[in-house]
Amino acid sequence: MKKILCADIGTSSLKSAVIDEEGRVIASARVGFTKCGDDFASREWITALKSALDEIFKAGSSQTDQKSSIIVDSIDAICISGNGPTIVAENGRTLLWNAPADKKALDSYSGRSLFIPRLLTFRSLYPEDWSASSHVFSGPEYLINQLTGNPCTILPEERYAEAYWSGDALKSAGFDEGEIKKLPSFVKPSDIAGKLTPEAAEILGHSADGICGGLPVYCGAPDFISALVGTGTLFPGTLCDRAGSSEGLNLCTKNPLHAEGVRTLPSVIPGLWNASVLIGETGTRFARYKETLEKTAGMSVSYEDLVHAAITSDGTQPILDQGKYLMLQTAMEVRDGLNHLVRCALDAGEKIPESFTVSGGQASNREWMEMKCNVMGIPAKIPSFPDAELIGDATFAFTGMGIFPDLQTASQKLSRIKETLNPTTEDSIVFDS
Repeated sequence: MKKILCADIGTSSLKSAVIDEEGRVIASARVGFTKCGDDFASREWITALKSALDEIFKAGSSQTDQKSSIIVDSIDAICISGNGPTIVAENGRTLLWNAPADKKALDSYSGRSLFIPRLLTFRSLYPEDWSASSHVFSGPEYLINQLTGNPCTILPEERYAEAYWSGDALKSAGFDEGEIKKLPSFVKPSDIAGKLTPEAAEILGHSADGICGGLPVYCGAPDFISALVGTGTLFPGTLCDRAGSSEGLNLCTKNPLHAEGVRTLPSVIPGLWNASVLIGETGTRFARYKETLEKTAGMSVSYEDLVHAAITSDGTQPILDQGKYLMLQTAMEVRDGLNHLVRCALDAGEKIPESFTVSGGQASNREWMEMKCNVMGIPAKIPSFPDAELIGDATFAFTGMGIFPDLQTASQKLSRIKETLNPTTEDSIVFDS
C-alpha cells in the first residue's frame, strides 16, 4: 500500500498528512508560521515542513511498532500545493497573494492575467531581488525547487494560460526577454517535479524513515484546485463548499456560466468548468466574535464548545445569542449564494447539485454542519478528513504514479465521505420562487 507525504502551504500555516491509496489519512500535522505576512515568509516553508514531519513521525512512534512502520517506513513520494498567486524570488523574498498591489506599476497593464500584475508589483517593490534572481517562482513551486533543485510553474490546465502568462502577454506588459526567462516552464499537476535532493533530505531529517534523497516529488496545484480535486468536484453537478476564512461554493459544469456574481474558471478536467460564488469573511467574522467573547469572559474557549453553546443558546445570554445569529446569518448568505448559483445553472441547462461536500474547519464540527444543512435545505456530505487540499495532493500523486488512470477515477477512490447529513426542518427550502 503506497503512501504520499502531502503538504499544502497556506497564508498562516502549513498543513501536512501521510495519505495512502485508499484515501486514509495515516497521520497529519499543522504548523503555524511565525513569519506570517513577512517579506521573506517563504523561507519558513521548508522548516515548517520539517516541523510537520517531526509531529507526524512522533505520532507514529507513539503507536505500536507495527503501526509505526506503516506510518514512517513506506512513504513513496511527496506532493506539494499552496496558495497563489504568491511570487517568490530565489532568495526567499516573498510577495504574498493577498499583499497590496503597486498601483503605479499597473498603470499600463489591462490584461486578464492574475499573475502578471503580481509580477509587475514584485519587480517594482523589490527591483534588486528581481534582478538578482535567475528564477522567480509562483508560490508552492518555490518549496518544490528547494526540495528538488528543479524550477517549474504548475499550470492547472491548458486553459489557465491566460490567467498565468504567455511570452506575448509578458512582452506587452513591459518584460524583456531576459526577464521572461526568469519564469520557469509550465508543468502539469501530477507531473514529477524531480527527486528529493540529499541536501533537502538532510534538512527534513528522518532518512531512516523513508525521507531520503531520491524520493519523487510530484506537482500539486493551487490550493483551491487541490480542494476541488480532494472533494471530488470533478463531475458535472457536483458541488463543494470551501469554508475557511471566507467561503466559496464551487459547482462543476459542462459549460462556462456567465452571470453577475458568478466567477467561472476552467476545471482541472479538460472540457469541464468550475462556477463559483464567493461569500467573504464568513470564518473571519466568527473568529472575531470568538476573540471578543474570550476577552469578555476572560478565558479561552474552544471552537467546539463555543459552537455548541451558541447553537443551543436559549436566549438568556445575549453574547451567545449573538454567536447563534452570526452563524445563522452566515448560513443564510451561503444559502442565497447556492440559490443564485443553482438558478444560473438551470438557466444554462446544467445539472444542478443534489448535495454539497464541505471542505475546511466547519467540516469538523457536526453541530455546525447540521445547522447549515437545515438552513441550506440540501444534504451535506462530511468528509473523513476536512483538509481537502491534502486529499487532492494525494490524488495528483497517485495519478502521476499510474495507480489510477485519471484524476476523476482517483478522486472517486480517495474522496472518502464519513457521513451524509439530511435537512430535518420543514422550512428548509433551497430555491427561491
